[in-house]
Parts: sequence; structure tokens; C-alpha cells
Amino acid sequence: MEQYLDALERAFADYLQELEERQKKTKPTDGLLGFGRSIKDDPCHERADERVEKIIAELCALSPAPETAVRAARLLLRADGPNWPLSAQWMLRALERHVLPLVPFLAPADAAALQREYAARYKPWDRLPAQKAVYKALKARAGEA
Repeated sequence: MEQYLDALERAFADYLQELEERQKKTKPTDGLLGFGRSIKDDPCHERADERVEKIIAELCALSPAPETAVRAARLLLRADGPNWPLSAQWMLRALERHVLPLVPFLAPADAAALQREYAARYKPWDRLPAQKAVYKALKARAGEA
């Protein structure tokens, strides 16, 4: 199952590299007033989403051990940060929803820890629908203890 965690890390690294390469080619006027292509519309975002979704689906099909599930969840939930360009922040937040299929494989104690970390990271008024769903699923799984 280690190969799935490695693949997940590679998917994020490749996405970051693709964004950086795209930004180097971007002109200041790209996307301005609807002309040219904006980096926010680049297909690399969709490719990253599809790749992560596929990795998680394949991992979940193998019924991962709780230790593997929590490691994968942490990779998904810690993906964004100061190293990522602003153009990726919304997609990284959307990618967090791929934690949902992993939740049933989490140990309740791990789900509780993730829920606490997630609550500290995203206050209720700052949660988008994807974050609300993740928080709710983690909370429900944590309550199964």
C-alpha cells in the first residue's frame, strides 16, 4: 500500500511543478478582461483532481489498514500551504474532499485527531462545502469510538 502513498505524494509534487512551469510562461495580461488564458483555467487543475481521485479509489478498493488510511488522509489535508502558488489554493481545498472515501477506514481515534486539526485549520465560517463534508464525516467517525 506504500505505493499508493508514494503516488499521492508524486501527484501533488507533479501538480506543483506543472503550476510553476505554467506560471513561468504566463504573461502579466493573461486572463485580463477575458483575453488569453488565465492560469486558474489551466487543465492542470483538473488533471490533478482526476489523478488524486483515481489513487484514492484504488487505495480504498484494497481496504487499507487504519495506519495507511490516516497517512493518506494527512497527505490530502496538509497539501496546501505557503509553498503553493495562490492559483492552486482553491483546487487544493477542493482536493480535500477525496478524504471522504478514506474515512470509514480510519480508526475513530485517528478521525478524532484529524477532526481537531481540521477544526483548528478551518473555522466554521471559513469552510466551503467540501470542508464542511470532510469535517462532518470525520466528526461522525470520531463519534464511533
